Amino acid sequence: MLRELRVRNLALIREVSMEFSPGLNVLTGETGAGKTVLVEALGLLLGARGDSAMVRPGAERMELEAVFEAGSDEVKARLEELGLGGEEDEIIIRRSLSSDGKGRCYVNDRLCTVKTLSLLGELLVDIHGQHEHQRLLRPFCHLQYLDDYGDTAHRQLLRDYREQYRRWRTARDTLARLAVAEEERFREMDLLRYQIREIEKVGPREGELEELALERRRMQGREELFSAVSGAYDLVYGVDSTGVLDALGEAAALLERVSPLDGTPARWGRDLLELQERLAETCREMRDYLDGLEFQPERVEEVERRYHQLSELARKYGRDTASILEFLEAARRRLEELENLDMAREGLEGEVRELEQGLEDLAQRLGESRRCLATRLEEEVNRELSELRMGGVRFRVEVRRREGWAETGAEDVEFMISPGRNMPFRPVARIASGGELARITLALKLALARADFVPTLVFDEIDAGIGGETADVLAEKLHRVASYHQVFVVTHLPQVAAMAGRHFLVTKMAGRGSPSTSVKALRGDERLEELSRMLGGGRDTAREHALSLLRRGEDLALASGSGERTRQEAG
Repeated sequence: MLRELRVRNLALIREVSMEFSPGLNVLTGETGAGKTVLVEALGLLLGARGDSAMVRPGAERMELEAVFEAGSDEVKARLEELGLGGEEDEIIIRRSLSSDGKGRCYVNDRLCTVKTLSLLGELLVDIHGQHEHQRLLRPFCHLQYLDDYGDTAHRQLLRDYREQYRRWRTARDTLARLAVAEEERFREMDLLRYQIREIEKVGPREGELEELALERRRMQGREELFSAVSGAYDLVYGVDSTGVLDALGEAAALLERVSPLDGTPARWGRDLLELQERLAETCREMRDYLDGLEFQPERVEEVERRYHQLSELARKYGRDTASILEFLEAARRRLEELENLDMAREGLEGEVRELEQGLEDLAQRLGESRRCLATRLEEEVNRELSELRMGGVRFRVEVRRREGWAETGAEDVEFMISPGRNMPFRPVARIASGGELARITLALKLALARADFVPTLVFDEIDAGIGGETADVLAEKLHRVASYHQVFVVTHLPQVAAMAGRHFLVTKMAGRGSPSTSVKALRGDERLEELSRMLGGGRDTAREHALSLLRRGEDLALASGSGERTRQEAG
């Protein structure tokens, strides 16, 4: 249930805070005051698309917040699934949107995405807009209406069917990819075998191309390398005791002689001897290096030949030896896959047949459930149409089995209307006028509301064009719906407003700056004044009529067991 709604800097609203009651809550006010903006605020908190143009002119950001009671186990399970569960039995949703289009969403103070808000919101609030009747003109929406009418068992059956359909579709698509034309398959196998033989014939080992490249550079620069290294060797090792090594030994001996006089020179002498030893090791390495630079024509030829072979492989299969070996392993795996294709195809064909059998079984059960729902929905909508003074108009749900399966099932659903007794049924889109569509939508929504598992229902001016006795009937119906749902109604009908447990007035004020919208919870005489305004006519007559509507609302509340609450809320 929705407990509180706070709105800052949305459209013309500077700041509004509202607390809702469990039953029927209504929002009234002059046309253009901003009533629908509050519904839009709730929609944004439930994952609707936001736009920086919604931010109040001159404000930096829009801030929205709603507090819900966690309620059902299904809502708590969804919170856990989304990683938003907690110990509290309330859900706090916040959303902000700055004037530059940047936004943030939070659930219970945890940052989340707009999609997360949408997934959670579909279990908390169901918003029925004033243009909902336009969906009746689109037959593909009719199936969704019918499924929405289903109970928990029907919804579970629909989920099972969709899961089976996705598994079947995945297996079928995989099988289609495997069904490569035989000619193309054999052509690819031949190419893979050639590539594998070519690489295996050369037999590269890890890092070999890189090692050969280094050795090749050394051979090509042999003379320059020999000159540099041998020159350095002569300087360090020396000729006729003139090298650095001999000089270090002599220096160490001089320092050792004076060691009895001071220990410091002796330490320096030891350091020089260690340095002499390290340099001697370096000289031995340099001598070995020079020995390896000897010209070996057969080795040069071998390196050039091997380097050319590996370079050719690298040109085709990768930039280095590691890439060539990776390509070889991938080619072997792909060849094995193609060689075993027949076996894999047979296994997948069996899996697809099994999935098809299960899918057809679920499709038949889902179709039977939909046909039962269609019968019940027809009866309920026709009863609602009769009570809404629709004369002889009759409503029918046509469920037709289609060829094959789709993610939504194996049926097409279309709503049909007969405008009068003995008149044929025709599709709603072809026969209903605008006024008829509005009332048919209202009848449909009232029927669906009783089956709706979502705790809070919002009706945004869907009573447009309704008046007289029909308005009285609609008010009673919304009051009954509010006995098992929290209902939030934006309305122009005083009959509906009089039934509310909580009544909010929306007004637009023109100050020195830009105009702003405010919301006030009405009690006592304030509520009586607003109902009188809505009724119009003479002041005294309107006031008497308003009092009679309020008494009627209290009588209905007493009859439904909520009279004490209604009197307290109304003041």
